Amino acid sequence: MPKNSTKRVNFAHINSKDIVMTIDRLTTLAFSMYSNKGAYALLLGSGISRSAHIPTGWEVETRLIEQLAASCREDIKTDAHQWFKSKYGKGASYSFLLGELVNTSTERVQLMKQFFEPTEDEKELGWKQPTKAHLAIAKLAKAGYVRVILTTNFDRLLEQAFQAEGITPQVISFEAAISQTTPLVHCQIPTIVKINGDYIDCQFRNTSEELDEYPPIMKQYLRRIFEDYGLVTCGWSGEWDKGLIEIMIEAAVSRYNSFFATVGAAKETMQDLSRSRHGELLPINSADEMFSELWEQVFALNENQVNRNMGHDIMIAKCKKYLSSNQYDIQYSDLIENLGNEAYNVINAHAKYDIGLTRDTFSKYLEIHLNAIKPLLDIAILAVRWGKWYHIKPFGELLVKLCTKPFKNGEVTREGTQYLHSLAPMLLLNAIGIACVKYNKFRELDSILKLSVPAPNFMTPSYREPLLSLLGSTHWSYETWNQLIGQNYYYPISLFILNTLRSEFKDYFIVDSEYENTYYIWERLKSLVYGYNKCYILREFEIPLGQFVRSEREYEFRGMGKEPYTIFWNSADSLKNEWPPIKQGMFGGRYENFKELNEQASAFIKQYAHY
Repeated sequence: MPKNSTKRVNFAHINSKDIVMTIDRLTTLAFSMYSNKGAYALLLGSGISRSAHIPTGWEVETRLIEQLAASCREDIKTDAHQWFKSKYGKGASYSFLLGELVNTSTERVQLMKQFFEPTEDEKELGWKQPTKAHLAIAKLAKAGYVRVILTTNFDRLLEQAFQAEGITPQVISFEAAISQTTPLVHCQIPTIVKINGDYIDCQFRNTSEELDEYPPIMKQYLRRIFEDYGLVTCGWSGEWDKGLIEIMIEAAVSRYNSFFATVGAAKETMQDLSRSRHGELLPINSADEMFSELWEQVFALNENQVNRNMGHDIMIAKCKKYLSSNQYDIQYSDLIENLGNEAYNVINAHAKYDIGLTRDTFSKYLEIHLNAIKPLLDIAILAVRWGKWYHIKPFGELLVKLCTKPFKNGEVTREGTQYLHSLAPMLLLNAIGIACVKYNKFRELDSILKLSVPAPNFMTPSYREPLLSLLGSTHWSYETWNQLIGQNYYYPISLFILNTLRSEFKDYFIVDSEYENTYYIWERLKSLVYGYNKCYILREFEIPLGQFVRSEREYEFRGMGKEPYTIFWNSADSLKNEWPPIKQGMFGGRYENFKELNEQASAFIKQYAHY
């Protein structure tokens, strides 16, 4: 049968798709906010300031009652509010408490400061200062995506966050101020509406009676906001704000969507409100996480000019941002770790190798593995191109992880089928290798190629194996490879990798021939490192062979020494220790080591290559 070395692999039978990231509710919100700039208002409750150790209005009131009891030389043996009601025959209110504890407005302000302004010790702990949520909201407001913020909180953390961004918002903390401020439709700066007051003004709403009914001017103002803007709530349960909920329900439903963020299961009040406003419940872990991620996504959409694959574009834009400065090192690490864990979990969830190795089996597992690592392939190329060594290093650790495979008691594995487990890490390693060659990152590449994989791995449950032993060669025969991909090649695994990764690099090479030249440089380099690190077992010396041995001859005959492949390898003899791979530490950093190895490899190729 004739061997075709130039025909490209056709994977049409695989029906492999690019990974489609789940578009969750937060991403929907980000897209809505991005597409409708300034059309969404925020409604924030005490949960927004929780991580800043700011007490809730109820907690402040409780502590004031305790201070009042102490001034009366009485011990509170039960609930503070119950003690107050028993003593005074009515529910507690700020106006009464402050009137009993202090006499002047200045004294009232000073009394309230203890709850909202940090002491020196608290400053050192980072307490009572703007949280990640406050800072992200300020960024959204500065960029014009949020123009109206309603808050039931008394603190000034939001104003402080705005100040940090260099903007001064319009603040309304009591109904009389409404007539003195610029109408929202004409206002060029963000507006903060402190529905229940501000601790500096000492005009609060906190009792059930105060929260049941708002003044007519405030009611009208809030109703207009609920009708004109989409609504995003966070840190607000709605359990105590009966009057606010009534205003919301009575208001006409906005033409924009509403999102009601909840930590844990949504309470009945929030569910009812969501239904009445034709909105959506938005499950979150915390306010900090929600607004930080919301800002990241909106920023990414703005930077990347969203297209049909929104989730993918957001991820790429975020990655580029993280690579731009070491201030994002933690976010970058988290991104790689999360994507790596997702890929690992998906691959191991399907790691059942008690089935026969067939073309259909191969196609199925290839699709699973490609979908699992698609985001990682994209990010790996970006990390090599734009990142520093510490941006690339995590991919070595990830390759090791993807090669591991937990073994279970009673598990049955058919010989040969377990090598399906290598598909994802093998493709990822080769993508990294191609990128490293293109962007001259040989030091980083060498550090990855030196890694080893602990047991259990897909090769053995008991022994540590060099990474290149697992991923740098083929565990199936050429005949098996050809059967699996439906081709008839001299070096089927070589062409399989070349063609599978071709689309990943289409935006990084001017013409396809440049990609192929770079791939074959990498393939031969990988083969030499395999030999240098003695990853072989059966022979005294061995290197993996690939399509590079045929392309090398073609380049010599066709290009008259002008092909990048030929130039790269010829330059080793002229540059010697200044040759980039050697200069960056490969082959022990010595030309003599490379020369000796290359002579061995050439002899091996001459003896075993297929032409």
